[in-house]
Amino acid sequence: MEYLVSKRLVHRDLAARNILLIENRTAKISDFGLCCTCDDATLSYQASLQKKLPMRWLSIEALLHRTFSENSDVWAFGILMHEVFSGGKVPYTTMEADDILEFLKCGKRLGCPENAPDEVYEIMVSCWEENIESRINFSELSTKLRSILLNETQDYGYICGQDSNDSLV
Repeated sequence: MEYLVSKRLVHRDLAARNILLIENRTAKISDFGLCCTCDDATLSYQASLQKKLPMRWLSIEALLHRTFSENSDVWAFGILMHEVFSGGKVPYTTMEADDILEFLKCGKRLGCPENAPDEVYEIMVSCWEENIESRINFSELSTKLRSILLNETQDYGYICGQDSNDSLV
Protein backbone atom coordinates (compact mmCIF):
# COMPACT_ATOMS: atom_id res chain seq x y z
CA MET A 1 0.00 0.00 0.00
CA GLU A 2 2.94 2.34 0.59
CA TYR A 3 3.86 1.77 -3.05
CA LEU A 4 0.37 2.71 -4.24
CA VAL A 5 0.52 5.87 -2.12
CA SER A 6 3.90 6.76 -3.66
CA LYS A 7 2.25 6.53 -7.11
CA ARG A 8 -0.71 8.72 -5.97
CA LEU A 9 -3.12 5.79 -6.33
CA VAL A 10 -6.10 4.98 -4.12
CA HIS A 11 -7.29 1.36 -4.16
CA ARG A 12 -10.83 2.02 -2.83
CA ASP A 13 -11.62 -1.69 -2.37
CA LEU A 14 -9.06 -2.97 0.12
CA ALA A 15 -10.73 -5.98 1.73
CA ALA A 16 -9.91 -9.60 2.56
CA ARG A 17 -11.73 -10.75 -0.59
CA ASN A 18 -9.11 -8.85 -2.62
CA ILE A 19 -6.02 -10.28 -0.95
CA LEU A 20 -4.39 -13.28 -2.62
CA LEU A 21 -2.02 -15.59 -0.78
CA ILE A 22 0.76 -17.03 -2.91
CA GLU A 23 3.67 -19.31 -2.03
CA ASN A 24 5.26 -18.77 1.36
CA ARG A 25 2.02 -17.07 2.45
CA THR A 26 2.96 -13.86 0.69
CA ALA A 27 -0.06 -11.57 0.43
CA LYS A 28 -0.77 -9.76 -2.83
CA ILE A 29 -3.35 -7.02 -3.28
CA SER A 30 -5.72 -7.65 -6.18
CA ASP A 31 -8.83 -6.21 -7.88
CA PHE A 32 -7.78 -2.76 -8.97
CA GLY A 33 -11.14 -2.14 -10.65
CA LEU A 34 -11.97 0.78 -8.35
CA CYS A 35 -8.40 2.11 -8.20
CA CYS A 36 -7.96 5.74 -9.19
CA THR A 37 -5.32 8.46 -9.33
CA CYS A 38 -5.36 11.21 -6.72
CA ASP A 39 -5.50 14.87 -7.61
CA ASP A 40 -2.01 16.41 -7.34
CA ALA A 41 -3.16 19.35 -5.23
CA THR A 42 -5.40 17.54 -2.73
CA LEU A 43 -3.91 14.01 -2.86
CA SER A 44 -7.50 12.78 -2.95
CA TYR A 45 -10.12 11.62 -5.42
CA GLN A 46 -13.75 12.72 -5.51
CA ALA A 47 -16.00 9.83 -6.63
CA SER A 48 -19.17 10.19 -8.64
CA LEU A 49 -22.50 9.14 -7.18
CA GLN A 50 -23.04 6.57 -9.94
CA LYS A 51 -20.25 4.18 -8.91
CA LYS A 52 -21.14 1.24 -6.64
CA LEU A 53 -18.76 1.13 -3.69
CA PRO A 54 -18.11 -1.39 -0.87
CA MET A 55 -19.98 0.43 1.92
CA ARG A 56 -18.85 -1.73 4.85
CA TRP A 57 -15.18 -0.92 4.14
CA LEU A 58 -15.59 2.81 3.44
CA SER A 59 -14.20 5.50 5.69
CA ILE A 60 -16.48 8.05 7.24
CA GLU A 61 -15.31 10.76 4.80
CA ALA A 62 -15.93 8.44 1.85
CA LEU A 63 -19.44 7.69 3.12
CA LEU A 64 -20.21 11.37 3.74
CA HIS A 65 -18.47 13.09 0.83
CA ARG A 66 -17.28 10.33 -1.54
CA THR A 67 -13.71 11.55 -0.89
CA PHE A 68 -10.96 8.94 -1.23
CA SER A 69 -7.27 9.17 -0.33
CA GLU A 70 -4.55 7.27 1.50
CA ASN A 71 -6.64 7.98 4.60
CA SER A 72 -9.68 6.12 3.25
CA ASP A 73 -7.50 3.17 2.23
CA VAL A 74 -6.00 3.13 5.74
CA TRP A 75 -9.55 2.96 7.16
CA ALA A 76 -10.28 0.00 4.87
CA PHE A 77 -7.01 -1.63 5.97
CA GLY A 78 -8.28 -1.46 9.57
CA ILE A 79 -11.46 -3.22 8.44
CA LEU A 80 -9.29 -5.78 6.60
CA MET A 81 -7.35 -6.41 9.82
CA HIS A 82 -10.67 -6.91 11.61
CA GLU A 83 -11.69 -9.44 8.96
CA VAL A 84 -8.42 -11.35 9.39
CA PHE A 85 -8.58 -11.50 13.20
CA SER A 86 -12.29 -12.36 13.24
CA GLY A 87 -11.78 -15.36 10.97
CA GLY A 88 -13.18 -13.68 7.88
CA LYS A 89 -16.42 -12.30 9.32
CA VAL A 90 -18.10 -9.59 7.27
CA PRO A 91 -17.90 -6.26 9.17
CA TYR A 92 -21.05 -4.78 10.74
CA THR A 93 -23.00 -8.01 10.14
CA THR A 94 -25.69 -7.06 12.66
CA MET A 95 -26.41 -3.74 10.91
CA GLU A 96 -28.24 -2.71 7.81
CA ALA A 97 -26.00 -0.85 5.37
CA ASP A 98 -27.97 2.37 5.93
CA ASP A 99 -27.22 2.29 9.68
CA ILE A 100 -23.44 2.10 9.37
CA LEU A 101 -22.89 5.82 8.76
CA GLU A 102 -24.94 6.83 11.82
CA PHE A 103 -23.06 4.25 13.90
CA LEU A 104 -19.73 5.76 12.80
CA LYS A 105 -20.87 9.38 13.17
CA CYS A 106 -21.70 8.61 16.82
CA GLY A 107 -18.04 7.69 17.31
CA LYS A 108 -18.69 3.95 17.50
CA ARG A 109 -16.38 1.42 15.87
CA LEU A 110 -16.14 -2.33 15.39
CA GLY A 111 -15.25 -4.19 18.57
CA CYS A 112 -12.06 -6.11 19.19
CA PRO A 113 -12.14 -9.53 17.53
CA GLU A 114 -11.66 -12.40 19.95
CA ASN A 115 -8.35 -13.42 18.34
CA ALA A 116 -6.80 -9.95 18.16
CA PRO A 117 -4.15 -8.95 20.71
CA ASP A 118 -4.79 -5.57 22.35
CA GLU A 119 -1.90 -3.91 20.51
CA VAL A 120 -3.31 -5.08 17.16
CA TYR A 121 -6.78 -3.77 18.03
CA GLU A 122 -5.20 -0.43 19.00
CA ILE A 123 -3.78 -0.27 15.47
CA MET A 124 -7.21 -1.03 14.01
CA VAL A 125 -8.73 1.79 16.05
CA SER A 126 -5.98 4.17 14.86
CA CYS A 127 -7.06 3.33 11.30
CA TRP A 128 -10.62 4.41 12.14
CA GLU A 129 -9.81 7.84 13.57
CA GLU A 130 -12.51 10.21 12.30
CA ASN A 131 -10.09 13.13 11.96
CA ILE A 132 -7.98 12.28 8.92
CA GLU A 133 -5.12 14.43 10.23
CA SER A 134 -4.94 12.17 13.30
CA ARG A 135 -5.35 8.90 11.40
CA ILE A 136 -2.29 6.69 11.05
CA ASN A 137 -0.73 6.41 7.56
CA PHE A 138 0.64 3.37 5.74
CA SER A 139 4.25 4.18 6.57
CA GLU A 140 3.44 4.31 10.29
CA LEU A 141 1.30 1.17 9.97
CA SER A 142 4.19 -0.68 8.36
CA THR A 143 6.55 0.34 11.16
CA LYS A 144 4.12 -0.67 13.91
CA LEU A 145 3.20 -4.01 12.35
CA ARG A 146 6.84 -4.84 11.63
CA SER A 147 7.69 -4.07 15.28
CA ILE A 148 4.91 -6.37 16.55
CA LEU A 149 6.05 -9.14 14.21
CA LEU A 150 9.68 -8.81 15.31
CA ASN A 151 8.73 -8.80 19.00
CA GLU A 152 6.50 -11.85 18.61
CA THR A 153 9.03 -13.88 16.62
CA GLN A 154 12.42 -12.68 17.87
CA ASP A 155 13.27 -15.96 19.62
CA TYR A 156 10.99 -18.27 17.65
CA GLY A 157 13.08 -21.14 16.34
CA TYR A 158 16.34 -19.21 16.21
CA ILE A 159 19.64 -19.99 17.89
CA CYS A 160 20.26 -17.67 20.82
CA GLY A 161 23.60 -16.81 22.39
CA GLN A 162 27.19 -16.87 21.19
CA ASP A 163 28.88 -19.93 22.72
CA SER A 164 29.03 -23.66 22.01
CA ASN A 165 26.14 -24.29 24.41
CA ASP A 166 23.68 -22.53 22.08
CA SER A 167 20.25 -24.08 21.98
CA LEU A 168 17.12 -23.68 19.93
CA VAL A 169 14.43 -21.71 21.67
